[in-house]
Amino acid sequence: MTGYIVGVDGSGPGDAALKWAVVRAADDGEPVLLAHVVEDEWGLAGSDFAREAVFAGERIVESAFERAKTWEPTVDLTTRVLHGSPVWELAALGDADDTLVIGTHKTGFLHGRVLGSRSVSISALAGCPVVIVPDGRGSMRHGVVVGVTWPGEPFVGVAAAAAEAARLRQPLTLLHAAPAHDDTGAVVVAGGSAAHERQAAMLRAAVAAASAVSSQLVVYTRVSTRPPAEALLDASRDAILLVLEPSRTRGPATSVVGSTTHDVLMNINSPVLVAR
Repeated sequence: MTGYIVGVDGSGPGDAALKWAVVRAADDGEPVLLAHVVEDEWGLAGSDFAREAVFAGERIVESAFERAKTWEPTVDLTTRVLHGSPVWELAALGDADDTLVIGTHKTGFLHGRVLGSRSVSISALAGCPVVIVPDGRGSMRHGVVVGVTWPGEPFVGVAAAAAEAARLRQPLTLLHAAPAHDDTGAVVVAGGSAAHERQAAMLRAAVAAASAVSSQLVVYTRVSTRPPAEALLDASRDAILLVLEPSRTRGPATSVVGSTTHDVLMNINSPVLVAR
């Protein structure tokens, strides 16, 4: 399919993800698949427990279907109950042109390593764009933020962020984080006019890429000397969406999230799109 796939589990974050997906699907005229995964571990507890888990999964998707229809009655909805590992099953569902939407508990870094780890794993394994939606989103959010990284091409995240900003009629902020020092205090980026001009050239190219998506966009640029994840989280605290470029640290053939994406998702404070 080409559309939105939502992992539903009856939780608050799951509902936040569901609403995010159906609202955008209504704008796009695209279908939404509601998927629930029954974990195989229930079978180890016996056949009665396994059957009850299946029945519970069916009730979850039926309830999610009904809620989605009340929010956006015109959206084409289908449901599916799968069996196995939620991480692997959800990550395998999407084609390249789909968008996989999942919820996550907003717990902060220390506790998020346990409760937020599935969102990191799914983002790493999926072959399509992934949107992670935290629970308790406010209604007063404003703007779209995207991280711009070296070498800056082909600006996959910038294009995705520009499309979302144009859709929402919101300003777009292009943020490049270039920390001056690492955790040990060693210099990471040397100062001087050459370094500043290189950053400026990269941001000019990113602005051009965003403007190519929509000439009506209001685009801001920003350079931070804070660590990338920290800078992105701070800039997107009140944003409608934070967009992250796909990691290039392991090469295009390896779908593994980088350290910045990992740290952002563990401290998530706004919906995050991991672009592909």
